[in-house]
Amino acid sequence: DVPLSTSVKTALTGGANMPWTLVVSALLGASLMFTRLLFDTRPPMADSDHLVGALIVTFAVMAMAEVGRTLRFVNVCFGLWLVIAPWVLGGAGTVASWTGVLIGLAVIALSLPRGKRSGEH
Repeated sequence: DVPLSTSVKTALTGGANMPWTLVVSALLGASLMFTRLLFDTRPPMADSDHLVGALIVTFAVMAMAEVGRTLRFVNVCFGLWLVIAPWVLGGAGTVASWTGVLIGLAVIALSLPRGKRSGEH
C-alpha cells in the first residue's frame, strides 16, 4: 500500500522536472516581452520580441515534461530568429538589437543539453 500523500504528490509532480536550462530559457523569453518598455522598441521588432518571447516560454515549459523534452529544440528555431530579426526588421536600436542577438544565442545554447531523467521515466 502507498500512502495517499505519496500518490497525490506523484500525480501532481510525476513525469516533469525543471532543468535549470529550461527555467533560464523561460526567463529569457519572458524578458523579451518587456523590450518595448526596456529599450523603447517599436513594431515590427517589438511585436516580434513579444511573440517570440511568449513562444519561448511556452515551449520551455512544455519541454519540462519528460515526454515533451524534445520540444526544447523548437526554441533553437526561435533563437535563430532572434539572431536574424534585428537585420530584417526595423524598430530597434543598437542596444536592443544586440540584446536580442545575445538572448537568441543563449536560448540556442540552453536548448541543446538533454538534462537528467527522473526515476519515473
